Amino acid sequence: MDYTTLIRKRIKEKFKTIESFAKYIGIPRTTINSILKKGVGSSSYDLINRIFEVLDIYPFRDCPITLNSRSIRLLNDFEKLDDMGKHAVESMVETECRRINGSSSTNALIAAYGGLSDSTSLTDEEKVILNLIQKSKENYSKHE
Repeated sequence: MDYTTLIRKRIKEKFKTIESFAKYIGIPRTTINSILKKGVGSSSYDLINRIFEVLDIYPFRDCPITLNSRSIRLLNDFEKLDDMGKHAVESMVETECRRINGSSSTNALIAAYGGLSDSTSLTDEEKVILNLIQKSKENYSKHE
């Protein structure tokens, strides 16, 4: 659900009409109508924040972001990495998030930078290893 739809829904739930909401918040009805027509990006951050607060809309409630010295340092370090390093960090973070959320570890992103594709040529030894891994997975799934 996009924000304009959510705003419209919450206004209806809490205030019944756009007019009563506009009076409550002290904004012209035409401004509210413009936001609902053009989207939240058409208005100032402060105004949208005020509207969200009155309507109990919290865009980051489900994904809280904590900025402290540790997270800022990690973000700065991440930005210094090349594409291969960023891929490695993103893969590890995705794998760990799946682990703590109880997702299947077999879906973890473990491919090397660039991953395997049909155009990748494998040595005979690599083919044997992949075959053994596939057999292990099949055997494991039979015993689950």
